[in-house]
This record gives sequence, structure tokens and C-alpha cells, in this order.
Amino acid sequence: MMAVILLIASVILCLNYGQIVAQTEYIPYEIPSSCNTTQFYDKLVLKCKPCPENTTVSADQLNCECRDGFKYLTNFGGDNVQCEKCPLNQARSQDGWRCVNCPPTAVFDPATLKCNSCPDLPVEREIDGSIVASGQECRVCTDSTFRVGNRCERCTAYLSLTPTLTSCQCPADNQKGGLCFASTNTPDFNVPLSTCQPDSVPMLYYEEGNGDRILEDTSQNTVYTFSPVSFLNFQVARYSIDGQFLGVSPVTNGLLQLCTDTTKRLDAAYTFGTYYSQSCSIPAIDLWDQSKYPMEFYDMYLKFTKNGAEQMYKTPLRIYNYVSGGSTVNRGSDAQDWQLVRRFFMVDNVASGPVDPPEYVRYVKSIEIIVRLTENGDGTVYPPYFNIEYDQVSRTSANEGTTISPTFTVTYWMTQIQFRRDFQIATGTLSTLGVLYAGYRAWVWSKRAGKLAIDFGTILNFIFFAAGSLANVFFIISFGIAFYFLVFYKDQDVLFLFHLRDLAEEEWLALFGSAFALKALQIIHLIIIQCTADVFFIDWERPRGSGQVSDTKKPTGTVSIWRTYFIANEWNEIQTTRKVNHIFQIFAVVFFLYVVGFENVATKDPNGSVIKDSSEYMAAMSTMFRYGIAASVYLIVGVVQWIFFTFIYERFVEDSIRQFVDLCSMSNISVFVMAHAQFGYYIHGRSVHGRADTNMKEMFEMMKREEEDLCGQRGLVPNTDNQTFMMSLPRKLRLKYEQVMLPVALENAGAVGAPKGKSSANEKQVEAYSVINRFLSAFIDHSLKDLDYVVKDKTLMESIMDTEFFDASEKGIFYNDDGHSFDNCIFYGNEGTLLLFDTLLFCIIDLITTNFVLAGVLTYIIIEIIAIIRRSGGEKNLAKKTLVDERFLI
Repeated sequence: MMAVILLIASVILCLNYGQIVAQTEYIPYEIPSSCNTTQFYDKLVLKCKPCPENTTVSADQLNCECRDGFKYLTNFGGDNVQCEKCPLNQARSQDGWRCVNCPPTAVFDPATLKCNSCPDLPVEREIDGSIVASGQECRVCTDSTFRVGNRCERCTAYLSLTPTLTSCQCPADNQKGGLCFASTNTPDFNVPLSTCQPDSVPMLYYEEGNGDRILEDTSQNTVYTFSPVSFLNFQVARYSIDGQFLGVSPVTNGLLQLCTDTTKRLDAAYTFGTYYSQSCSIPAIDLWDQSKYPMEFYDMYLKFTKNGAEQMYKTPLRIYNYVSGGSTVNRGSDAQDWQLVRRFFMVDNVASGPVDPPEYVRYVKSIEIIVRLTENGDGTVYPPYFNIEYDQVSRTSANEGTTISPTFTVTYWMTQIQFRRDFQIATGTLSTLGVLYAGYRAWVWSKRAGKLAIDFGTILNFIFFAAGSLANVFFIISFGIAFYFLVFYKDQDVLFLFHLRDLAEEEWLALFGSAFALKALQIIHLIIIQCTADVFFIDWERPRGSGQVSDTKKPTGTVSIWRTYFIANEWNEIQTTRKVNHIFQIFAVVFFLYVVGFENVATKDPNGSVIKDSSEYMAAMSTMFRYGIAASVYLIVGVVQWIFFTFIYERFVEDSIRQFVDLCSMSNISVFVMAHAQFGYYIHGRSVHGRADTNMKEMFEMMKREEEDLCGQRGLVPNTDNQTFMMSLPRKLRLKYEQVMLPVALENAGAVGAPKGKSSANEKQVEAYSVINRFLSAFIDHSLKDLDYVVKDKTLMESIMDTEFFDASEKGIFYNDDGHSFDNCIFYGNEGTLLLFDTLLFCIIDLITTNFVLAGVLTYIIIEIIAIIRRSGGEKNLAKKTLVDERFLI
């Protein structure tokens, strides 16, 4: 298809151009008005040239012509003109190729070197084309001829004279695009391009196989900046279908865009660094309107300044429809195989056939301008080039209401070899460290779980630890890249980077998605660990004697279970307590991103303003930039909340975790948590008053005594206040615990589906509760001969590495902590992990929906669902492990 169009263009333009253009890379910027009175404007090379001797510049400044009194010896257009002076008293003929005697009624004027005006018509040739014998005569047009300017003409075989004998008319079947063809001489649209071998043609093609060399040229060394903003100053040399030069015009105001819009939005395409994209729907029938879409040929140039002088770089065109050897070579990825051209058109509503209106119209389906940054990092670019694809639409389908959807885009590229290498090194190195750290955490877990060898549980936990570790690594890399490109792309003065694209962007996106998926696995693992931990509430209350002694010599009083139920409910409530209020978190994030307008910064253009004029063009949002700004805002709001909660709210308003510890002391209940088989946390809640199951008056009195320091301190170790510990437990304790709980587990399993009235499971539960309570109480009181523990501080290395180096296989170790290490068993102590998951969740939803408001709503819903799952699982685990009836957990 394109070969046909280029054939027509070359054939027509061959009639007007008299030289072959050398394929120089750029030319000085000159327009006809740049030429002086002795220069003509060469429309082929777009520069001013001096006219030869004895010639003068034509009225349109596009050619040289012989001066008056001189005839043409040669005339190939432009400066390829040779003239010879006419003999004395002879004037130049009308065609300029002869010298003729003037007729008697129009004598020779020596001042003008012309014949004076004829009273009728100066005739130099007969109707049959022969030369008038006397040179020139004054005549009146005869029958069957008509006057055209200063000559008589008659109609050709395929034209008919009008009845008024004033002109010829062209039959409708011979008309085409304002031209008249003989029925046997209409253009053959099937002639292959290779059959046309004119001697002088304009430059339509670049040298074949040189696409990569042309596109890697660096002679155009303009430095482009964002401050001040640079522009792509494209210019087009325009030619009509019959080869008339229409001038050099800038491409502004939508010259290359079929879609209509405001001038400001259309011209934004050429703001350097703006990733521009425009598409629309146009009624196909409009393409037949030649007043709206005139058939013109364009030669594209990029105007720039070099050494202080304005130049025009010849912009190469890559037309996807071009066919060579039966294949569309320009659709391949290897630039060396491309056949780049110099000329294109927007709409061909003329040359698609001899029928008027034409049966088909060819139009530009898509234009993509590619601007590539050089590796120098100094703001210079390689020659921009155009990717152009044509399509066609039939008159029949257009009449049926068919629409077309042309697109116009401007894309910026940079070499990504160095980036991808750095990206792969960073990912590989940090991932390796992440896996090693996961292996270390798996080793710590296996030690705390009492594993003697690597088993399936160890491998499974290693996978989850690796997921969490790699999630952090991938987040650091993906967020770091996004934030880096966001800040430096918007803030750069001299250009040194563009947005990632193609494989590099896909790899970054895969890392981002992987970070979310792996973090989700870590959250699942966290919930499973917390919902399977062994929890028991040690009741230190002893029954009061009633004055009567039974046969067993034991007090007959009882201890109320309500204190245990009360502590169980409080523990159940704080399981999903967090330092970050996610309602405020979502509201604040959406407020800053959507209401304040931070999302406007994420556009792929140099404009980093938060508030943008609605009348201006807004580039497409960048997934990477949205991720960078969204994650930044989410984390900043979360960290600010954490700081406020930790240093202000907890100190001056309410600290629910420490309040829980105080509540345990007032209730005379200790909390014994085995997060792993041989590792856990202990809250020492033994009342310094010895009892808590009392009336209000006694309770007030006990509280007053404590306020006045009239009783001992609450700490596990005498004369200390430390009530919370991390525990490294002996294996014997774990075995004893499992031995006691086994019958309960078996009875519960057997009770499933059992008939009502069976109470053996409840009896076993009551018995197990009593045994475990006595056993753990004795262990804490150092009352067991073969099971004991020591209290000590963790070494600095143990604290840094979050592990225990001392052997606790025979004697347990209670490590003093900061007052709330047990919150690792609940959401409260895992705020960092949860906040990072929330951030990734919010960003991944925005990636899918490109809507911060919707992302906020869905994030809130999912966070609530996760909290419900954790609360439900924790409640069931609490009832199962503490032996507290689930019906009392509200």
C-alpha cells in the first residue's frame, strides 16, 4: 500500500525537482523569507541558493528564471538554469526557449526588452503546435479554440468544449483529485515501485539496512532540560499532491493529530519529557472531506540550534505498512532491518483509485514519536523518529456509520542496560541475604520449638520466613526504585533519566507484585502462629477455709472462676489491638492523595505540581510514580501515628497493654504463653496481697496499701517490679504439659457428634485445668524438684539477634524484657509487618483500579476481614488452650 503512495508521489514530484538530495543528517534552518533578492529557495533541500548569471528569482522564490531579453538554453529548475541573450530587437518567446521578432502592432521596447502589448492576443504557435513563421503575431482565437490567458487552446481528445466556447470540461469518469486523466491514462495502482526509475527524485528513502546507524547519530547535540522546560520543535516541509511546495510549518495546533482539542492540549505533545497519549473516535465519512483533510505530503524535521545557528535535522520515519520482499520489515525489532523513509501523509482521500469520490481512504491509524536519551547523561538525545501505521476504510462502511480511532503518542526511552544490571545485582544480593536470614530465623524457630533435626515443620516454617524476608527485600527495592525515579525524574534540570519501560518495567512490576504476595504469606503465617499458641491463665487464688474441715483435711471453700473469665475476655479483646488506627490511616491517606491532590504528581511529565490547571493536558499516570507517592504517604501517616501513639497517647491517655498487666495483678492471674514448644512469654500477675477474690471494701483497702507502699512489689523476683518475661523452657515442662492436655484433646475429638448429655469431655477439661494450674504454679514458685528456672537479662548479642544462646534443656530461663514482649503474640507487637502489608495492599489495589478512593475502601474492608479472622481464630484457640468455655468469651 505504501509503495503505491510513494510511487505516485515520486512520479509527480519528478516533474518538478531537478536534482538528487544528498542524505546529510541536518541542514541549516531556512525558509523562503530567509533568502535575499538574488537567491531562490530550493524546496528539495530547504535552503537558499544563489541564482546563476543572467537569471532572476521567480515570483514564488522557488526557482530561477532567465532575465528579460534572455532565452533558456537549459532549465532543470532551481539553479540548473542557463540563459543566452537574445539578438538585438528580439524578445524572449512566451515559453522562454526562443527569441522572436515582435509583430508590427506590438513593437520591441528597448527599455524592457519585451514586445509591447498586442491589442488582441500574441500568438507564437499554431493550434497544431507549429511555430508561427513570423515569430509572433497578434490574433483573435478561431472556432473550436478558447482563450486561456494570452494564448489560444483547444480541447484534447478526452475533454469537451463547453457550449459557450470559453473552456473545456472533464468528464466525471476522468476526474481525480482535481486533475483530469485520459481514460486510458489513469494511474496504474498496481505498478511495482521498482519500475519507476526517474532520473531526478526527492529523497524518499534512507539507505537500506542503515536504520541502526541513522538512529544512533549524535550530531544533533541539543541539551534538553526540565528547568527551563524544553520543547520538541518539529517542522514539516509541506507539498501538495501535484508537487507544489506549500512551505515549512511547525507541527503545532494539531497538524499531525487527527483528533481535535484545545491548542494548549494539542501542543503539550511537544513539551519535552511529557509522555503524551491521545486517541478519539471520528466518523469515518469525515475523511472524504478534502477541505478538512487535504491531501499533502510531509517531510519531517527537528529544529535545533548548533554552534549558535538554527538547524533542521531530518527526522526518519518507520512506516509499519512498508513491504519489502513480501514481508513487513519495519515491524521487526532489529533497527538494522528497517527501511526508514522521509515522507508521509496524514489522509489520502485522492489517490486510492480513479473514482471520485474515492472508494477507499487511507489514513494514519497511529503515530508514535520516539525520543531516546543518549548514554552521556548530559541531556542530549538520539535522533527522534516516528512510528507510523496506516489503515484504510471503505466508502460503504463509512456511509454505514463506521468510526475510526486514531492515536497519537510521544514516548521517551533511555538505555536500560545499566539499570537492569544494577537491578539484578541488587535483587540477587539482597535476596541472598534475605534467604540466609530466613534460614537463621528457621534455625531459631526450630530451637525454640525443640526440634532435634530438620523435619517438615522446619522446612515449612523456613518457606514462610523466607516469604517474609524476601517480601521486605522486594519492597525495599521496588519502592526505592519507584521513589528514586519519581523524585529525580520530576526534579532533574538537565535530563539524565526517563521512565522505565518494556522488560525493565515488567521486572520492576513483577518485584512489586511478588512483594505483596510474599507479604500476604507472611501475614498468613503470623496469624497461624498466633492462633495456635498455647495460652494458660494461672490462678493464684487459694480457697479460704470456712471453719470446717473435710475428710481430706483441705479447706472446703471455693475459688471463683470469674476472674479467669474476665482476664480471658481482656486478652481476647487485645489480640487485634494495633498502634495504628486504620480508619484514620485510610482517611488521611486518601485525603492527601485524592483531596489535596498528591496523585497529580504521579503523571508522566515534568510537571511536579500538586495542583494543576484543568485546561492543561495531564499526562497518563505512571504505575511506578503512583506506587512511589502512595507508599510514601501511607508509610509517613503510619509512622506519624506510631510516634504519636507510642510517645504521647500511651504515656498520657491510655496504654492498653500495660493496663492488661496491671489488671492481671489486680485479678491475681498470671498469663503463661508458649508461642513455641519451648519458648514463650510470661506475665506475672500474682497479687502482692495474696488474694483478689474479695469484696469491694477489701479491694479498695488493698489498692490503698499498695499506693502507700505498705506491701511488697509486684515483680516475680522479690523487691523488683518486672512482671513480664520471655521464657526459654525445659523440654520436660513441655512434655508434662502435653501429657496433661492429651486426654482433653482426645475427649474433645471423640465428643464431636456425640449425643447430648455426654459430659466426659467437660469433666476431663475441669480436671486438666486444675492439674495444669497447680503444675504451672508450682513451676513458677520453684516447687518442682526436677523443673526449675532462673531469671536473668539477655545479653546484648541475644537481644540484637533475637535468640537465646544458653541451653535451657534442663533448667528454664526467664529473660527480663521491656515490659511488653508478650505483645509479639498479638497484632500489637507486629505493627511493622502489618503496616507494610497494608501499604502493599493499598498500592496493589490502586495498581489494579487506578483509584485511590476505591483502594482505600477496599483496603479498609480487607484489613477488617483479616482482623475478624484473627479474632475468631484466637478466640477458638483461647477456649481450647485455656480450657475456658467459649461461651464466656464475648
